[in-house]
Amino acid sequence: MQSPGPIARARAAFKARPWSWVGSALGVFLVVVVVLALTVEPSLAPHTVAADSANPPYPTQSDARAALESGKARAAASGKMLMVTFGANWCPDCLTLHENLHEPETEAYVNEHFEMLSIDVGDSQRSAAVKRDLGFAVNVIPLAVFYSADGEVIGDTFGGELKPSRHYTAREIRDFLREVVDYHRVVSPDQRQ
Repeated sequence: MQSPGPIARARAAFKARPWSWVGSALGVFLVVVVVLALTVEPSLAPHTVAADSANPPYPTQSDARAALESGKARAAASGKMLMVTFGANWCPDCLTLHENLHEPETEAYVNEHFEMLSIDVGDSQRSAAVKRDLGFAVNVIPLAVFYSADGEVIGDTFGGELKPSRHYTAREIRDFLREVVDYHRVVSPDQRQ
């Protein structure tokens, strides 16, 4: 009696469990597509910005309420709006937003119109402290809340408008801020007209 060859064994295995073969083939196909996409078009790879550990973009605030009151006082004294950003030093979107805000043209615009305050909500304790101190939960980061010079809330990005910040350019962020300054409204950078 002759044993079946490798092709006959493969056919028998496929007939016995066709879905396991289809799943394996699909998995291999997806891996090949992802590898080719990242090697052919490197801009598809996630953009990450390293945080400076000595001077993090989102410093830990022991008292978010005191930090906010200090920011509001600076805004009142300067007559500028206050932009409070909530983020985490491990968050790629938060780091990219921070980087875009410090691009020279955008930074000049920000310095002309805003007082800035950044608050770290990078772990559950800090996030809970912000909820306790300020009365709102930070469920999406980066989050920005804008206040007028007299301390009234102008708008916020609780709807996730800045969530995909790693996909925005500094110019798009600057245009987003112009919308806040000129019209006192928050519109996602990719939905501006």
